[in-house]
Amino acid sequence: MTAALQSNNEPDVVSDKMSLMAIQVEGTAEGVEEKRRQMDYKDAESLSFSFKNLKRIDYLAPFQALTKLQLDNNVISTVENLDHLVNLTWLDLSFNNITKIEGLDKLTKLTDLSLYNNSISEVEGMESFMSTLTVLSLGNNLLKDLEGLMYLRPFRELRLINFAGNPICQDPEYRSYVLSHIKHLKYLDYRLVQEEAVLQAKEQYQDEMIELEEKEEEEAAVAKSERERRTKEELFDAANMSGVEDLLENMLTKDPEYAKLRYIPNQERPELVEGLEVFRDKFAVNVEEFKDEMLKQLTRKTQEQAEWQAVLDGALAAKDAEAHTLITAFDKERKHTFRSLPELEPPEAEQKLRALHQKNDHLYSRLMEFEMQNVDIVADLVGEFDRNYSAIVDGNRRHIGNFFTQTRELEDRYYEGVTASAMGMLEKFAGGEMDEMVSEDSRTILQDKDTLMNAIQAHHDYHTTTIDGQEDKLGTGEKKRLDLLINGLRTWEGKRNRDRVAEICALAKRNRELVERMLEVGDEQE
Repeated sequence: MTAALQSNNEPDVVSDKMSLMAIQVEGTAEGVEEKRRQMDYKDAESLSFSFKNLKRIDYLAPFQALTKLQLDNNVISTVENLDHLVNLTWLDLSFNNITKIEGLDKLTKLTDLSLYNNSISEVEGMESFMSTLTVLSLGNNLLKDLEGLMYLRPFRELRLINFAGNPICQDPEYRSYVLSHIKHLKYLDYRLVQEEAVLQAKEQYQDEMIELEEKEEEEAAVAKSERERRTKEELFDAANMSGVEDLLENMLTKDPEYAKLRYIPNQERPELVEGLEVFRDKFAVNVEEFKDEMLKQLTRKTQEQAEWQAVLDGALAAKDAEAHTLITAFDKERKHTFRSLPELEPPEAEQKLRALHQKNDHLYSRLMEFEMQNVDIVADLVGEFDRNYSAIVDGNRRHIGNFFTQTRELEDRYYEGVTASAMGMLEKFAGGEMDEMVSEDSRTILQDKDTLMNAIQAHHDYHTTTIDGQEDKLGTGEKKRLDLLINGLRTWEGKRNRDRVAEICALAKRNRELVERMLEVGDEQE
């Protein structure tokens, strides 16, 4: 099959003139032409390069805001150079020479894709818009593998598909296979999908569908569990309490001495470390209280940032509105003055232009005055935010300190209990009272008091070191996050102030140059 009619002319490339004419705007013929000339490429939302004999997709970098792109009826063989079009929702690549679906990885908002009349043999390369695609046209291609259409089953929003004209359509099972395996379709090959047809198709593949749906339910459950795990992990990280909930169990798992001590005197009666159950219970209570406090603190942080941003935006917006009023008034007067110049005598025209010069200087002074006020406002608000947010961080560090103090106290009591239990066991073992209940591994340890007591001490030391390390990690983390946030605000503050002053200077310079140009024109006329 030929995917696109080859032109007798040499393949073309995108040029500035072609790009300008490709911009799609509404209006009359004259109005459209004017709108195209005035529009920046970066603001264009729709382009049509239909029937342009294009061999490659190229030179589209200036078009950043595109939502619709027509590249149909060309001689394109490869889908490429579209990564920057992240807002694209509608893409037409029909009637080309494309052999592989590729180059679409960044188009995460795509809802409508046409690859009709190409030379594509496999359905692939569309994972990035799996959750948004609603319309897909792959008619008149080279699709032969019916089972390959299963690729589209996870596309939950897909409502219209066209495969007409592919070899797969010759398979007597084609329509029933598609209707049973691809969910929620409304149209297939230009025909409305009837609910009765879907039910019949599913019945035809009943055994396969039952097995498939069971597998999908299992996968969905696993995916849900993983999403919940990630959500919880992200929340804990945001609240700066990562690693707290699993601290005790992770500590025991990684403790090399615990493996030696946990089954003394035997696996059925691990009496040496029986204090762990009390440790676990009380630790769990402390963790819940700590989590509750840290999540409240996270809410306070979020609210503080939101309230600060609202106050900042409101304060700057008020000043910006005043500045905009002055700029608009000056622009209006400048345009009025420029329009009146042809009707004035040269001395009067020059006088008006000189006055305009002075008003531009006055505008510059007023805008700089506003900006100095804004600089003070921003500095005060950043300083206030620093103080308020730092107070919340100080509260967090106190909560962290209290929690780990409680954890160390639990560890110390557990250690004292293990030590006392060990001394009692050593005494009983020496008197032969434990011969029948001691496992061989435990017997080896209990025969050497120093070995047992050293293991217990190392067990305790590992725990305290781990607890101290986790406390230091969370406490330091609070300080680092605060510094990063405040330093980021200070950097933004400095850049904002510099940029705004530069804008005011540029405005004043532009106005001055416009007035001076008109003065020069007047001098030449004299």
